[in-house]
Amino acid sequence: MLVIVRILIAALLVCAGLTPAGAAPPAVGIVLMHGLAGLPLGSGPRANGNGLVASLRKAGFLVDAPEMCWSQRRIYDRPLTECYADIDASIARLRAQGATAMVLGGMSMGGNAALGYASTHTGLIGVIACAPAHDAGTLGYTPRIEAALAAAKEAIAAGKGDVPQTFPDSDSSRRGGPQFTVRASPRAYVSFLDPSGPANIEGDLPQITVPVIWVAGTQDPTQSSSADNFARLPANPNSKYVSVNADHLETPDAGAAAIVNWVRALAAAQGS
Repeated sequence: MLVIVRILIAALLVCAGLTPAGAAPPAVGIVLMHGLAGLPLGSGPRANGNGLVASLRKAGFLVDAPEMCWSQRRIYDRPLTECYADIDASIARLRAQGATAMVLGGMSMGGNAALGYASTHTGLIGVIACAPAHDAGTLGYTPRIEAALAAAKEAIAAGKGDVPQTFPDSDSSRRGGPQFTVRASPRAYVSFLDPSGPANIEGDLPQITVPVIWVAGTQDPTQSSSADNFARLPANPNSKYVSVNADHLETPDAGAAAIVNWVRALAAAQGS
């Protein structure tokens, strides 16, 4: 009789969607990257994404939130594609903890980088893009930055691509795009702001072959074209566009519940 009860309970759980009918879902590891001049997500009171990181860990996912080369401390200390080595290191740490399926995500510049990495790398099961921004496809055409890119490319052609200089930049997450300067090598600067480079969001999207959840805030100026950009992704039934009532920095936490549910569904699909 006890065996029959257990069988009935298991069947009810499957029907209710609480456990997959096939193989067990994989152990999911999630790499989450911070925004431009930011701190690692979930790393303390001054960091963004504390709620998102906590929600994912509470749901049972393994999370690694590295400091990337566009952080407050490191900003542009390497070209963008060389920073992908930091993503690889995070993935290796998660695999060492037992993760067998990888999701890559981030907010703002981190979301941009997640899309760029996914456009050129395999081995992921999905991408979390929270307010992806600092888009070279738009910033690179502003007059100050366009002139600086030309000067940086001249330096590279003259063999001075690794000699740091001061360059203009812009905070696209705030209305009016407040301007600031960065100290970086011409090679690094070009990699982050050249419209023909890896930080052009629109250019990366058609190459992405895994599901994407794109979370956009209704009060975020960087997301005015986000629905159109999402539509440029290759069709995938597991991709999802989520609109939340939030500004740029609030978006990861505002989208936490939707992201947790999406990763759960993605993991279940991998195990089915």
